[in-house]
Amino acid sequence: MTTTLNTPRIQPDETLFSYVARCHWLWGDVSYKDTASDWFGYEGVCLNQLLPSHIQDISRHSEYGIDHLLHNHTAYPLHILYNARHDALKASMCGAGDMNIANLSCSPQLAFGSLTKSNYCPECAKEDVSKIGIAFWHLSHQLWGVRACYKHGSELTSVPFNPRKYRLPLYFESIQSVVPSGANTLQIEFAKHILQLLRSNTIKNAGQQHFRSLFKTRGLLTSQMHIRMPVVIERCIEVAEALCVPNVLNTRSIRRIVFDQDLSIHPLKPILLEFAVKGVREESSPPSIPAPKPLKMSETIESQAIALLQSYQFNVAEISRRLKVSHGYVKQLANRTGVKTTERKQVVTADIERQATKMAIENMSCKDIAAKLGVSEPSITGVVQSVDGLSLWRQYLRMYEKRDAVRATLNEELNRSGLINRAELKERQGNALNWAYQYDKKWLDATFPIQGNHANHSTKIWEKRDTSLFPKFKYFLKQQLETTNKLPSKYALDKAFGNHRWFTCKFDKLTKCKRMYDKLKFKINHNARRIDNVKK
Repeated sequence: MTTTLNTPRIQPDETLFSYVARCHWLWGDVSYKDTASDWFGYEGVCLNQLLPSHIQDISRHSEYGIDHLLHNHTAYPLHILYNARHDALKASMCGAGDMNIANLSCSPQLAFGSLTKSNYCPECAKEDVSKIGIAFWHLSHQLWGVRACYKHGSELTSVPFNPRKYRLPLYFESIQSVVPSGANTLQIEFAKHILQLLRSNTIKNAGQQHFRSLFKTRGLLTSQMHIRMPVVIERCIEVAEALCVPNVLNTRSIRRIVFDQDLSIHPLKPILLEFAVKGVREESSPPSIPAPKPLKMSETIESQAIALLQSYQFNVAEISRRLKVSHGYVKQLANRTGVKTTERKQVVTADIERQATKMAIENMSCKDIAAKLGVSEPSITGVVQSVDGLSLWRQYLRMYEKRDAVRATLNEELNRSGLINRAELKERQGNALNWAYQYDKKWLDATFPIQGNHANHSTKIWEKRDTSLFPKFKYFLKQQLETTNKLPSKYALDKAFGNHRWFTCKFDKLTKCKRMYDKLKFKINHNARRIDNVKK
């Protein structure tokens, strides 16, 4: 007979996990699997403290409606405020949608999880024992970011939590006695703030307008409706550190909370932002800082600049350099006084272009070509790039020049030191050696051959091993066939010859031994099949 027909009354502020765990304790069950089967129809059901699944099953076995359980014993009311997908979340919580609940509740947005720890207040536990005889899990103690009891002002005690084992705080109190310690004032205020939002449940999708008016009263919005982000971020960091929780707010999430419609975000973010902003002193919007006036040049500099412009002897760059002013100031002054500042540019004629191309083919540098022809270096660069394939040709020639220079450096070191190996050469001319190894390896191997004999003798070693091992191997097979009347396995061969894994991993390299082993195996299998055919 199922025991879920006799369910007790659920306590105020009790989580549904605690309700199932208290029933498990009252019925005297010792198996969590049996309790899960009675409630939900199968074993190993996980129940989250804040957003549990299978609420429809809990409602069916108790005298409480689904909406009553959702709004009074889960954190679902907070998602109604800030999560546009709360209807889908409700449907998932009523069913067995354990995997969908995490995504629909935006839990991955947090930097910390809620499935590994549960909290309880020692003072509340004592009151519960005196009232109903057993302590239970309080919903207000499990809320995100809550580190203090709003009622007693004491710091909450965190204990390991397994969602498949329906245990009460009494289980952990029996392990160690906890002395309650006081929490800071801000932690207690935050616990009261989030609990008030949980129990009010009057504002649906409280975003945008609520936060805009809140930011305006605190002077955190400019006249152009921009958030004074440095002030808000600094305040949020201070509050997160005082609450001993990770800071989950950044500039993107704050803008979303204040301006986005149909917001789907984890409730801790807007709740923490609202709590942090409410701590800012109310004041009118701070006066806008006037933009700095442009610096005005002294009359002496202005008169000197006008005189130099009207002389038509210097260009804008030279005047700005002499007077230590910007190009823009000189140009604005010239426009105001009516002086033309069109600079004369060098003209690259067809003859200059032809000569520049010829010099570039000979791999002369652009700087030398410009100096020789009396034009700017960027003009020569443009000429070189305009000829198809010329840049690639110059790279090819520079590569050959680099090769000759590296070879000369290494040969000079060889002539200076006589016999020298590559290790010593790397210490003295490491860059040149690396370049030659990458781009001129054939010449490097011929000039500086690798010393030492690097021949691979593994084949000769296996042949020698096979020859010396064959007589012992043959005798061992004969002995096994006479005593056991069957061929030993490769594992048995390894065990008999020293556990070197020659026969399990490297049997192909022992050619004589393997050939003999395969022949015997074939004969034995053939004889066995022939005997079977005769019997049939």
